[in-house]
Amino acid sequence: MNSIEPLSLKSLALPDNSSGTLIISSIIRSNVGSNNCTLSLQYKFIEQIVYLYIMSPLCIIGLLLNIINLWIFSDRSFKNLTFKYLRLIAFVDCITCILVFIYCITNYTKPSSLKDKYFRTWYLVNVYFPLANITAGCNVLLTITVTIERLVSVRWPMEKQKLFSSNRVLITLIMVFLFPIVANSVNFLVYKISKCNNAEQTQIAVTLAYKYFGIIKEILLRFIPICILICSNCLLLMTVRKARQKIRKPAKKMKIVYEQRSMTIMTPLSACYTQMDKIIDGNDGSCYTTPVNKYLSNSQSQTDDLINHQEHIYPRESAMSITSSVSVSGTHRESKLTSATSTPHHTRKQNQERQLTIMLIWLSTLYLCGQIPMLFAYPNFVFRNISGAAYKYYALVVNLMELVTYLANFFIYITFTTQFQLVFLSKMKQRFLCKIG
Repeated sequence: MNSIEPLSLKSLALPDNSSGTLIISSIIRSNVGSNNCTLSLQYKFIEQIVYLYIMSPLCIIGLLLNIINLWIFSDRSFKNLTFKYLRLIAFVDCITCILVFIYCITNYTKPSSLKDKYFRTWYLVNVYFPLANITAGCNVLLTITVTIERLVSVRWPMEKQKLFSSNRVLITLIMVFLFPIVANSVNFLVYKISKCNNAEQTQIAVTLAYKYFGIIKEILLRFIPICILICSNCLLLMTVRKARQKIRKPAKKMKIVYEQRSMTIMTPLSACYTQMDKIIDGNDGSCYTTPVNKYLSNSQSQTDDLINHQEHIYPRESAMSITSSVSVSGTHRESKLTSATSTPHHTRKQNQERQLTIMLIWLSTLYLCGQIPMLFAYPNFVFRNISGAAYKYYALVVNLMELVTYLANFFIYITFTTQFQLVFLSKMKQRFLCKIG
């Protein structure tokens, strides 16, 4: 009878070439006698401590935090497409935390009877094994989608509306959920419940076709997504770095441009002053202040019209303050004109886009920290003997790292997104302070 080895949280679920066992665990095993079955437990003490007493509470914490994420992202202020994808990621993470919690409880505690063992084995074979693979695939595809959406938003903003139209977003989401379901549907046929309520492999699991199918699935749902996320993160980091450099160096360049603009603006005034000198000389040196002031007023109106005209031609450059000084008979006149293009709403939107980009970089990096070690857990890639102690301890550490990524998303959101902080505080006050009052 085949024994079943520990399963990773996102279920590598691929057959080993030599032994035919899977990287999935039912640590409950029955010793078959002549006519009766007895129960025995097969796990190390350290495994029970980690899975039952550490990972089970982490699953509950992760479930609560992802429920809070869903609660916050349901607010009407989160209209951005990025938040809609993050809402779906939180929903998938809730399902994964529930699956893993039940797995830890049912596989690292002793069954009370054969019926109890049958339920535990049935859950492992028909629920946890296939559904954990499906949620894993949905999670990775959603993470890639939201990362690419953010990359397009910051590097090619003019193309975003065309690339992420409503119909395309709907088709993308259907593919994100449908492809993992189809790819992992065969996992419902890999195990069966045999005598003494043990889980054993079917004929499909030992075929060569299933072996190559598992390799292709691992490449499509783990290796290629890791490469895409690494490249996307690098491009996002380059974009953020260039944006910061542009923010630091615009003052000197724009100052030169506006000095040239101010000279253009001053040209009509100098011509007016020449005409005014002729008027003054024609009147025997007497200076009529009223006509001159009137002419200055008219000249200033022409200057304002010219500035407004240039603001329409150069809207970005007009965001800076323009200072024009007019000197007539030792009197200095200074007017400062500030464009209204740099509105608070525009600045707030830019800050939100920058925060979203930095948040997605941290989110993708955290996800890679859980996925790259999982890639090395593939059978015969690094570990030849998946039933050995080294592989068991490695799987223990990797599973714990990956579970931490589920609950860490909340802390990334609340650290790098001001909007999330404000909505969270507002909802908490409405929920609890109003009840106390």
